[in-house]
Amino acid sequence: MRGAMELEPELLLQEARENVEAAQSYRRELGHRLEGLREARRQIKESASQTRDVLKQHFNDLKGTLGKLLDERLVTLLQEVDTIEQETIKPLDDCQKLIEHGVNTAEDLVREGEIAMLGGVGEENEKLWSFTKKASHIQLDRWMTTLQPKITGSSFVNVLQIILRMYM
Repeated sequence: MRGAMELEPELLLQEARENVEAAQSYRRELGHRLEGLREARRQIKESASQTRDVLKQHFNDLKGTLGKLLDERLVTLLQEVDTIEQETIKPLDDCQKLIEHGVNTAEDLVREGEIAMLGGVGEENEKLWSFTKKASHIQLDRWMTTLQPKITGSSFVNVLQIILRMYM
């Protein structure tokens, strides 16, 4: 029996060696896996960092392009408003010139009439006659002026407001 007992410790020792070797092999394998996981983690972090940088640069480029496009569109819209303003003010300016001409003519007529009336009847008949003739001619001009188309400013303001609403 003694031989069997002596063998048993040798078998136990052999089995222990094999178990230690297996554990060492398993430890090496897990070490390699852990090293692979660390490398994968490093690569993911590096890739994510590069992707963030690329995205930031791309969006900064887009912002720059979009800003330029918006600036160009603003210039175009401002030019359109300027054009509409000029086109809608021109009839007002024309009408104002007509009215101012009428005011000046009326002022001249008043002065001439007052001077003609100061002379009274008699020697100054020719002045009164000339004034009356001129006054009736000016009356005709005044009636012709009232036939000019009426200008309503609010419709032009509405056009500008519509343009503004379209682009806001």
